[in-house]
Amino acid sequence: MKHCRVCGIPADVEGVELDEEGVCRACRSQLPHLPDPGELRERVIEELESHDRVAVAVSGGLDSLAALVLAARHCREVTMVTVDTGAIHPEAWRRLHLARRRLDVEWRVVGDVDTFLELFERRLPRNQSPCGPCSKMIERRCERAARELGVDALVTGHELPHGTDPVVPKDPPVIRAMCGLPERERRELVREELGLSPRKLAGYTSNCVVLPFALKRFHEEHGYSFEAPRLAAMVRMGYLSKREMWERLEPPGEEELRGLLEECRGWIPRRLERLLRETLSSASGPESGE
Repeated sequence: MKHCRVCGIPADVEGVELDEEGVCRACRSQLPHLPDPGELRERVIEELESHDRVAVAVSGGLDSLAALVLAARHCREVTMVTVDTGAIHPEAWRRLHLARRRLDVEWRVVGDVDTFLELFERRLPRNQSPCGPCSKMIERRCERAARELGVDALVTGHELPHGTDPVVPKDPPVIRAMCGLPERERRELVREELGLSPRKLAGYTSNCVVLPFALKRFHEEHGYSFEAPRLAAMVRMGYLSKREMWERLEPPGEEELRGLLEECRGWIPRRLERLLRETLSSASGPESGE
């Protein structure tokens, strides 16, 4: 299979076109304008140090925990904000409790689980990624919580779009704390400060139960991962290696997903568990015996 020689995105992903030199359109247009990762990291620290009171959107995954560590190191007052989607893995919840104790910070849990479950129920049976609309819903709830708390800024574990500016001009401003920070450095931060090394659930996410099932279903329907453009952008910026991206583009196996469901039994809503079992059965096909 052909890949972009710069970011490694497969040529069979919808919308990807390689030129005569084997470079995709996104790399060709964005590479001349990419900022220096070191300058991005410095800007993030400067922004954190200029805001005394911040809220940090924390989901229990690697990126948001690393953002929390940075905020705790550079800001005077930190409040964790977690949006309960109903799909957070029990191990991620345990990390959240540990982080709150270790860093001695306030923690607010917000969200409307039924609204998120309705989103999953609409998207998964249609082989559509739930991630974009889910992220928007989480973003809106975190921004609302930040305004209610009266903080100076909201800190997130994001680095995209394309890491061009760590600060999004909103009220309050949003600091994308992972701009310029490769994954290995994120892991070092979390390990040093919290003693944690978040594992990949079913080979991909470190906190969301729904994502692996959505990836499996989408891949079997379309033949590629809906995460490919985002992961390629991370390779382009130096956050991931091409090998790491290719590993994550492989859909999780049926046994991995069954194991994931077993880990979450009694933790996630029964309504979500039924949906994920139906999704697995549909993706596996009639030969699975489901």
